[in-house]
Amino acid sequence: MILLADSGSTKTTWTLMKDQRIVTSVQTAGMNPYFITSETVEAILKDDLVPNVLADFVKEIHFYGAGCSTENNNSMLRNAMKLYFRKATISVYHDILGAARSLLGKEKGIACILGTGCNACYYDGEEVFSKVPSLGYLFGDEGAGSNLGKIFMGKYLKNKLPEEIKIEFVQQYKLSLEDILNALYNRPFPNRFLASFSEFIAPRQNHPFFYDLVKKSFQAFIDEQIRKYPNHENLTVSFVGSIAWYYKDILQETAAENKLHVGTILKSPMEGLIRFHLNAGM
Repeated sequence: MILLADSGSTKTTWTLMKDQRIVTSVQTAGMNPYFITSETVEAILKDDLVPNVLADFVKEIHFYGAGCSTENNNSMLRNAMKLYFRKATISVYHDILGAARSLLGKEKGIACILGTGCNACYYDGEEVFSKVPSLGYLFGDEGAGSNLGKIFMGKYLKNKLPEEIKIEFVQQYKLSLEDILNALYNRPFPNRFLASFSEFIAPRQNHPFFYDLVKKSFQAFIDEQIRKYPNHENLTVSFVGSIAWYYKDILQETAAENKLHVGTILKSPMEGLIRFHLNAGM
């Protein structure tokens, strides 16, 4: 059996395959090694994954994850998985390769991730080439959920929200300044905290305030990421991730204004990864 994983900062989706069919799918917490320890990874695997899959029968694991950009990070994840999947060959890849394989298969183009975080690459059908490093919510993540949340929270804390939006937000969240600052500076996963406000923004994205906020964030993503690739205007640009999916109308409009050729927009890469690995002779 083959186990595929797509892991972001917020959640990990696992799909167990046998004889070219799905046996089961499991969702666990995100396993970005920049935000999580090996002990926590082991606990997630032990408590939430292993009881739901036949670990002793898994022969291969293909893990695509945010933060899987260094050998140290990848080794940490591989070692944790090896504790429970002793008979499996374990491969750990950066999530941008997973996005490219999911969106483009073996065709060339630009693949983009817009979820809790962001990333983009040029894909030649086999390998990915990155021009701009993914710098996370502090220095990057333009267009991503953490960026939308950071801009929104800045406006809220500086009392720059339209009054009707402010009233709705206060009624729904009831967060004090201390609550917000503690979440950002004293608690784990500040990027998830910021991205969580997309749940408030998305249903209101046609409000002029949020429409402008989201569109400017997408424009920044295009400027800082997509425009760095030569000949980008002649390549198909495809997107995967919850932010790309839920704000796809604004995304497509912004892309059209920049004369980009938008291909596929997916909420999750798993469907495309299943197809890719089946075609690769899984």
